[in-house]
Amino acid sequence: MTRPQAACSAAALAALTLGVVGCSTRSNVSAIGNTAPLYSHVYVTAQAVWFNGSATAGPDDGGWTRFTLSTPVTVDLVTDSGTNFANLVTDLKLAPGSYSQVRLIPLDASAPLSASAQALGAQYNMEADIIDGGVTRQLPLELLNPDKGLGIPTSLTVPIGNIGAALGAGALAGTGTTNGVGTTNGFGSTGGLGTTNGCSTVTGFGTGTSGAVDPTTGLPVTSPAGCPSTGAGSTTTTAEFTVGFDGVRDLVPFTYAGTNAILLSSHESAYDLSRVGGIQGQLTLTNLTLTSANGTPGIEVSAEVLSSDGSRHVVVASSPVASDGTFTLYPLPTGTQTFNAFNTSNLNYSSYDLVIHGAGIATIIIKAVQIPDVASSSSSSFGSTPTVTGTTTGSSLTTTNPDLTPIQPSNLVSVGTLLPRAVSSYTANIANASAPLPAGAAVGFYQTLPGSGEVPYLIEAAPIDPFNQVLGNAQALSSGTVDSGTYVSSAGTVTLVSTAPQEQAGTYQVAATAPSYTDGAFGVTVSAPTTTGVTSALAVTLQPLSLASGVAAASLAATITPASPGKYDQGEIMLSRNGQLIASAALDAALQAGGGTVTLSAVPGGTSSGLYYLTVRAWSSGNPTAVQTRQWYPAAVDLRSASSASVDLTVN
Repeated sequence: MTRPQAACSAAALAALTLGVVGCSTRSNVSAIGNTAPLYSHVYVTAQAVWFNGSATAGPDDGGWTRFTLSTPVTVDLVTDSGTNFANLVTDLKLAPGSYSQVRLIPLDASAPLSASAQALGAQYNMEADIIDGGVTRQLPLELLNPDKGLGIPTSLTVPIGNIGAALGAGALAGTGTTNGVGTTNGFGSTGGLGTTNGCSTVTGFGTGTSGAVDPTTGLPVTSPAGCPSTGAGSTTTTAEFTVGFDGVRDLVPFTYAGTNAILLSSHESAYDLSRVGGIQGQLTLTNLTLTSANGTPGIEVSAEVLSSDGSRHVVVASSPVASDGTFTLYPLPTGTQTFNAFNTSNLNYSSYDLVIHGAGIATIIIKAVQIPDVASSSSSSFGSTPTVTGTTTGSSLTTTNPDLTPIQPSNLVSVGTLLPRAVSSYTANIANASAPLPAGAAVGFYQTLPGSGEVPYLIEAAPIDPFNQVLGNAQALSSGTVDSGTYVSSAGTVTLVSTAPQEQAGTYQVAATAPSYTDGAFGVTVSAPTTTGVTSALAVTLQPLSLASGVAAASLAATITPASPGKYDQGEIMLSRNGQLIASAALDAALQAGGGTVTLSAVPGGTSSGLYYLTVRAWSSGNPTAVQTRQWYPAAVDLRSASSASVDLTVN
C-alpha cells in the first residue's frame, strides 16, 4: 500500500510565511476492543472513516472529511484487545487541525462478504460468535442505520509536520530568496518546495506546480517519498488515533419469536494516542480454575472515575485479562478531555480506581492509580514524534514505513502482581417492569467500600434486551468479600485487605443508566442466595429512569405501511443516534392490522443530540428465521428543537 504524506493546511501555509520550509503529517486509525468472555470472536468490518470539527454534526451535515478505504478492513474485537491493535487505515491525508468527531462507516452483515472478513473465517462482515453447548454459533451482528455510521464525539489533533526539523543549518536555514521561504524554493509563485530543500517542485504548493491535486482538499496529493529527515528538508509526523469498542456494553443480545440475535448499540470511544497512558499488571491464576469461550479466564479490568455528580464511579475503559494473567488497560485519557459519547463533561482522568472483577474471583479495587498527564507535554501534545527515517541521495529519499510497526503502549503505570481469591457466584436478572426502561439502557451492579465518604463502584454491567426488557443473559455476580488497597506510586505496589462492602458480602445495589437520562437511584439490592442449590437467576425490579436536566420529552408518530400485508405479524421500530439505540416500540399491532401508527413517547429532545434515524425489524412469528426483514431509513428525525415529529415508513 502506498503511504502518501498528508497535504499542508492553510494554517501550515501561513506558518511557512514566518520561516517554515516544509510540513508533512500522517494520520493512522487503529481499533481495539473489549468483549464479554462468552464471545469467541466479534468481527467488525469498516469501509470508510470520516472526521468533523463539530462534535454534534449529523451524518448528513457539512464539514465532513471522508476517507473510503480502498478495500474493507475487518478486525476481531476478541483478539484485537489488550496490547494488540488492529490497523483500520493508515497514511490518511487529514489536514492539520482539531477534530471533535470520528464517524466509522461499517460494512453491514447483509452486504456481500468482504475478502478481509472471509480471510478470518467469518460468515458475515459484522458477526458475533458465541459458544452454545460446546458448539460455536456464528450470528450476524445487526446494526442501526449502518449507512449513517457510528458517530464518536472526541478530541483529536492532527499536527502540522515537524516544523523545527524542516529548517537546516547555516545558509539553508535562512529566510532569503535562495534557500529560505522565498520565491525560488519556498512556497512562492514560481514553484513549490525546490529540490534544494529536499522535495520535488512538481508536487509543491506554489502556483506553478503541475502535480496531481487531491479532490477533497484541493491540495497537491503528495510530495515524493518524503522530505529528508535531516538538513534542509522536513520529517513526517504521525498522528495515531484509536477507536475503542466496549463489547460488554455495546453487544446487545435479544430474542425475537424464540430466536437469539445480537445487536450493536454503539458507544465507542476515540483516543488521540499522544494524550493517553495506561495501567498494567499481573494476576497470579494458579489457585483459580477459570475458563471461558475465548480462552481467557473471564476476568475483566476496568478503570473508573467519579461521575460528574459524584454519586458513583463510572467506567472509562475496560480490558480482558489474558490467559497468562497479564493485563494492559490502554489507552486511558489523561488530564481533562472529551473522548466519547458518555464522558463529555470533562471529567478528571489524572487518577483512576482500578476494578478487577469476574464471577469466579473476589473483586479487587485499587484506588488512586495516577497516570502522568501528557496533554500539555511539548513532546506529545501535537501527535507523536517524527517517524520518517531514511537516507537522502540527491533529491530522492528512501524511507522506512512506520505505519507497519505495531503500536507500543507508552506512559504505563504498573500495579505489580496481584493474587485474586476464588469465590462462588450466582446470577441475577431484572424483572419485566410495567414501566419499561429506555431501549438503550444498561443495568449496573454496584458495591461500596467500607468507610465514610466512599462512593459505589460499578462492578458488573450489561445492556437490556430492548425487545423484552430483561438482560439478554443473566449477569453472574461474585458472592465473596472485596479485596481493596491504595496504589503507592513510590513503591509500585498495592497491599490488599479483604473486607465486606457496605452492602454486605455478595450484595449489590442495582441501578440502570441510559444516554440522555438521569442515572437510576440507588436503593434496590440483590443478594447471594442464603440456601444452597439455587441455580435460577434472581429477579430485580428497577424503577424507571427520568430524562436528564435540560432534556425535553418529545414524541415520534410513525405510520407503518406493510408492502405485503400479512407477511410479517411481529416487529420492532428502533430509534438511534450515531448507531446508538435510544428508544424502541413494538410493531405487532400495526403489522397485524395491515398498517397503523406507532408512537414513541418521552424521546429525549430539545438538545443538539436530538437528531435520530430509524431502523425497522419485522418477522413472521410462524417462521421468524426465514421470513424476516431489517431495513433502515435515510431521512433524519429532527427533535433538536421540535417537541414532536411524524414519519411514514413502508415495511418491505
